[in-house]
Amino acid sequence: MIISLLSALLLQSAAPLPEPELVPDSALTGEAQPAFDRAAAIADINAYLNGITTLRARFVQVAPNGSAARGLLSMSRPGRLLFEYDDPSPIRVIADGTTVGLEDRDLETVDRAPLRSTPLWWLLKSDIDIAQDAEIVDINEEHGFLSIIVRDPNGEMEGEIEFLFDAENHELQQWFVTDALGEVTRVTLLDVETGMALSPRLFVIPDPDADRSSRRGRR
Repeated sequence: MIISLLSALLLQSAAPLPEPELVPDSALTGEAQPAFDRAAAIADINAYLNGITTLRARFVQVAPNGSAARGLLSMSRPGRLLFEYDDPSPIRVIADGTTVGLEDRDLETVDRAPLRSTPLWWLLKSDIDIAQDAEIVDINEEHGFLSIIVRDPNGEMEGEIEFLFDAENHELQQWFVTDALGEVTRVTLLDVETGMALSPRLFVIPDPDADRSSRRGRR
């Protein structure tokens, strides 16, 4: 249940903006481009992701009709993450280390799934090694971006994910998720900060049933 709900929120289909058709400098100068070092690129991605202890960023999620959902992303590795959607959305997505919870505060419901069965696993596991953790479909560097497309070799997660990093500092900037139907979602990170103190309370998945029982007991 929660996998489809996460797909509906984090993985909503949206067409990515077309990339400008740029002419490489080498085409103008006649110089040959240096060979792309795949192993070095993977090592750089692993080093950047494993170097994150905490991260906070604004995010923009584009829907198929062009509307955008915005919010705040907080991450504490390993295992913990919070997507808080701006009002009026009642949705929060919380990873507490082992479980991902999808909370609807209006309906007072929380759906849960193992963290390992969601795309968040590739960002939150304790020791990230992309070449070992995923099947690498493609990796390349173009127009100042380092792109890597991965999929789950065990088939637990359908579709593919493309992570887009800055080619210079390897900061994660976007990801595109292609689901089993070939539909694509884009999530963009803005104003990324790392290394700040984050309260562990941010990553506690609420238990609406326990809260309702507690309220009834106080009556």
